[in-house]
Amino acid sequence: MAIISAAGNDRIFLKVKNIEKATKKALRSALYKTGIDYKKSANTEILRKPRQGRVYIRKDRAGRKRRHTASRAGESHANMTGSLRRSLGFSVKGKEQLEFGYGVENVSAPDYAKFVEFGTGKMKARPTLRNAIKAGRRNTINNIEQAIKKGNQ
Repeated sequence: MAIISAAGNDRIFLKVKNIEKATKKALRSALYKTGIDYKKSANTEILRKPRQGRVYIRKDRAGRKRRHTASRAGESHANMTGSLRRSLGFSVKGKEQLEFGYGVENVSAPDYAKFVEFGTGKMKARPTLRNAIKAGRRNTINNIEQAIKKGNQ
């Protein structure tokens, strides 16, 4: 015959509830850190020199001729005006979703963002977002693991 006592079980349930709350908060923090990493990685790749694409001579606003080296297929897009790079952002939704892309924050994405990222019939893709996510994959896992460990201490 076994005798089960209910005394003290309230403490256990309270501790379990606190662990769940701390884990969710830590996970949100890890997603935020991951978003910062993705954005930083994408910006670094966009501004990286030298590019291996085609060289164009174009005029700037003042009418001076400037050389612009485009990106080749598979590289992150080359920065020309900066509007696509400025529209890059992230947002953490709730406690379990990270949204990363063009036009996610307050700046709207240019109309051509999807064509640059996924390509067209005449132009191959310049996958800036996918490259940033690939580059940050290991950091994402580390951020989540550290946050969960920190939240459960």
